Amino acid sequence: MASIQTKILDPSASEVSICARWRVAEFADVLGTSVEMEEQVLKAIAADQNRQVVLIATCDGVPAGTCLLVTSEIDPIHNVSPWLAGLYVAPEFRRLGVGRALIQAVEKEARSRGVPRLHLYAGNEEASYYQRLSWEVADRFDWKGLPTNLMVRELGA
Repeated sequence: MASIQTKILDPSASEVSICARWRVAEFADVLGTSVEMEEQVLKAIAADQNRQVVLIATCDGVPAGTCLLVTSEIDPIHNVSPWLAGLYVAPEFRRLGVGRALIQAVEKEARSRGVPRLHLYAGNEEASYYQRLSWEVADRFDWKGLPTNLMVRELGA
């Protein structure tokens, strides 16, 4: 069984550039940015650890995925906060529990900040994954021609 670890990145962490590359490759159509610009965004998020975090997961010591706890979402339709955003697991580490570990780490960080509930946007396929992890669909809507779900996770903070 793989050993999965998560950690919060500070702005100077070398892994910030790995996360930026992953995010631009996976979310290029939404982010519309360069790796360098995304690095700056992640460094700014990482510098605000009272409210936001950049997480990285490793699998047997190898970078495997990333996820964010942020105060606002890109192009939000709903006026809610905070958000679990940008979950990404490298293809070779999928189906090993990396995504679950990252989600649980974001939830833990939110609870430690006294957050009662988290939000995220997910397509229909991704929504079923989050539902298995105790997230609920709060709204269904069309975002830029794509069926999208606002999901909520009550944390009991």
